[in-house]
Amino acid sequence: MTDEENNNRNRISEGEKEYSDFAAEQIEEKEQSYGDLIVGEFSAEKNAVKLANLTKLPEKVVMYVLSVIYIVVGVLCMSITSLITEILPYLVGGMLTLAGVIKFIVALVQKEYRSVNTNATATSLIATLLGIMIIVQKIDPYSDPVMMISVIWGVLGLFESAYAFNHVFKRIANSERCIFYLIRGIMECAVAFMLLYQPENHDVHFFHIIVLGVNLVVDGITMLPFVKKVLTVK
Repeated sequence: MTDEENNNRNRISEGEKEYSDFAAEQIEEKEQSYGDLIVGEFSAEKNAVKLANLTKLPEKVVMYVLSVIYIVVGVLCMSITSLITEILPYLVGGMLTLAGVIKFIVALVQKEYRSVNTNATATSLIATLLGIMIIVQKIDPYSDPVMMISVIWGVLGLFESAYAFNHVFKRIANSERCIFYLIRGIMECAVAFMLLYQPENHDVHFFHIIVLGVNLVVDGITMLPFVKKVLTVK
């Protein structure tokens, strides 16, 4: 067999592999539930990749920055809980509104709405409206925005835990290390049930903020690239 024939065969083989990988990604994407898509839209790790592409910064740098932000906010929630309880609706509402508007504009520019396998356009629009509602509730003296935040965070936490446990099952089946996803799954599930416990009780809100702080610190630590590598690599 000549060198040219060998090169042609190698190119065909590489092309088949690329197509196979692409097909596998498409199948995996189509098998995602709507809950998985929601988790993806609010996932810090997945948004870090998007942010890295947008800012042209290395993904590791973005992950470290996000991890530090999570840890700092978590520590603040645990150390100045009373103050955080007062300003949390403005922080959460403002961040949701700002992030929702930005992602909505990006989704429209990229015409993301043409695909049913993603939901950035719809999710960003809902996030914007939700952020505005939380701020309005904080302004209204007869409303309780912390209760709404607790319920929303709790429900999203249940989706997050299910998403993490799904990775645990997959990695166990493939004889891979799963401690990272196991920790995330247990933590998210525990936090979710704590946040959903008596969300209407004002006396429990102080406890909710502390729980949120612990959750953010753990998320920030496990998001650190070197920590995740230790917990996920075989």
